[in-house]
Amino acid sequence: MNLQSFICGAGCRRLALVVIFASLVYRAVSEDAQYEACAPRSCGYGPNISYPFWISGEPESYCGHPNFEITCVGTYPVLNFSDSEFFYIKEIFYANHSILLVDAPISHATCGSPRHNISFERTPFNLSSTNVDFLFYYNCTSQLTDPTYPVDCASNSTHHSFAFFPEEVSQEIYLNSAISTCDSPVSVPVNANISSLMAEDYLEIMEMGFLLNWTAINCSNCEESEGRCGFENNTFVCFCQDDQTCNDGKCMSNSVFIFLTESAVLLDLPFLRAVDNVLQLLQFLRHSLAYKIALLFAFAKMALILKVAMMVSG
Repeated sequence: MNLQSFICGAGCRRLALVVIFASLVYRAVSEDAQYEACAPRSCGYGPNISYPFWISGEPESYCGHPNFEITCVGTYPVLNFSDSEFFYIKEIFYANHSILLVDAPISHATCGSPRHNISFERTPFNLSSTNVDFLFYYNCTSQLTDPTYPVDCASNSTHHSFAFFPEEVSQEIYLNSAISTCDSPVSVPVNANISSLMAEDYLEIMEMGFLLNWTAINCSNCEESEGRCGFENNTFVCFCQDDQTCNDGKCMSNSVFIFLTESAVLLDLPFLRAVDNVLQLLQFLRHSLAYKIALLFAFAKMALILKVAMMVSG
């Protein structure tokens, strides 16, 4: 190959670079708008809401997974499991995929005592093992004494209602005739430490809330690369800032991507191999990116000069 044919070949390869780079720029601009739209937000009170959660009624539903919809009721974030089951969100622990909820009717109903067990079937949530059971018994014709919590609003002169922690009572209570005269119990999960509990009534206990764990695609790789997670076209995506591009679920500097492309085109490196190699160097480049990229460009240009010189001399 002579110098003329090499230059022609390089020109064609540079055209390929232009096409790839133009596509990269378009993609980066589009992703930057989604990145900005998916900034954490809140309903007013409560925790910041971000992936996998999203706020109902807002156009940016791609910021979260469809199964993690949150509704703002006034200024409070609410999670619905059905038309009759809705819960205030006290806290979201993104690091360990858990969420602390409080039964919303407690704050609004006259009585506020639960009448049925909570079901999490067909949801991405499951009860945390840190919760303890708090049992409610209604319409008992006999009455138990301590350590129960009376539910006066659901009691009258002939029928009594109360709640207690099974761990606090002896086995004899379960066999007691008073329990046998009650309706079937309602079990409520509570995120409480019984040994240090200072609550005086069942409402205080229920206001402590209960903890749920969730299952969703892990967002940590995207967030560690300073991206924001989302869900679009039934696929997990990592939205990046305008100077970054999403690659394999995390953000990388456009400068690195451009260097990869130019190196692959000019030096005849297999493109996918070049991408894989540089992805492995991302953590190395992260802390002094500009210097490292400049150094890499210098080596690339030196290699190109040597290649041209060798072909010309040959």
